[in-house]
Amino acid sequence: MDLITQGLLSSTVAQAGYSRKLGKKTALYGLILGFLPDLDIITRIWGEWASLKYHRGPTHSLFILTLAAVPAGYILKKISGSDKPLKTWIGLSFFCFVTHPLIDWCTTYGTPLWWPLNNYRLANDALPIIDPLYSLPLLVVTLIGLFNLFNPRKRKALALLAIMISSLYAFWGYRNSQNLIKKGKKLFKAENFEPQIIRATPTLFNNQLFRVVAKDKEQNFMVSYIKAGNGQTSTKIEKIISDKGKYVNACLNHKHGKLFKWFSMDMLCPKVRKRADGKTEVMLHDMRYGFMTDLSRSLFIAQATFDKNDKIIEFTRMRGRNLSFKQELKRMCEEFF
Repeated sequence: MDLITQGLLSSTVAQAGYSRKLGKKTALYGLILGFLPDLDIITRIWGEWASLKYHRGPTHSLFILTLAAVPAGYILKKISGSDKPLKTWIGLSFFCFVTHPLIDWCTTYGTPLWWPLNNYRLANDALPIIDPLYSLPLLVVTLIGLFNLFNPRKRKALALLAIMISSLYAFWGYRNSQNLIKKGKKLFKAENFEPQIIRATPTLFNNQLFRVVAKDKEQNFMVSYIKAGNGQTSTKIEKIISDKGKYVNACLNHKHGKLFKWFSMDMLCPKVRKRADGKTEVMLHDMRYGFMTDLSRSLFIAQATFDKNDKIIEFTRMRGRNLSFKQELKRMCEEFF
């Protein structure tokens, strides 16, 4: 989830559990704690591949965050000068911390909740990374808390109500995703495509329009955009063939290729292109994310470049920059207005 919403959720959770115990600064404490797990963005200093590996990594583990709640609670107690028991501050830190990866789990990006027991990325495709409707109740309660409006009892009640509303909204998104997986299977099978893996991932700002993407045993993909409300397709249904061969194999066996495959949760579509200068490019498209205006192209791409001797000389990450965001947003808006 976006960083702002993480802070809003944590602030709301803090007020729901501790506004009567810790007073008027509870909302602020929660807001700050909600930001902390995303400090892993500092890994960008070590390059784009380190960022890919460690963002939403160990700092999003339920085990690590449970342990981190102890020193965080101790520091908060010292800073605040509070006479409240240490266990109260540890409890505040714990609940603010663990809700962070749990709401990330509701998105498509993937979060290794059980690190270090395993590094598998979990995602349930209930919410987009940014969703104003999910965030709005949390924003209202956070502002109420920051400006110390109403008494602690009312703030707690409003916080609980906001959590319930946002949670129901997330569950609604999950239900839509699961229903569209069933719908997608039927549509794709009618096109003689047998899915082995299928995902229905929400598009930006809403949980009503989903990108439904499936992969078969031949590593090929089928994609369409489908509305949750009426189950109608908003784009054509397109089959996308994954290129194969020695360049793709070399790319996927490279350390960056393995990392990108892990990041994409095994939803990679390789495309090979021979350049005029004799070099060869392999583009790995993460098919979980894409564009209505070009179903074959992904938002997240890794590209390997081979020299004339078939050796990898460059392996970089890139985005689908040649597609207009305004054009894509306009196309999405057409589905609702």
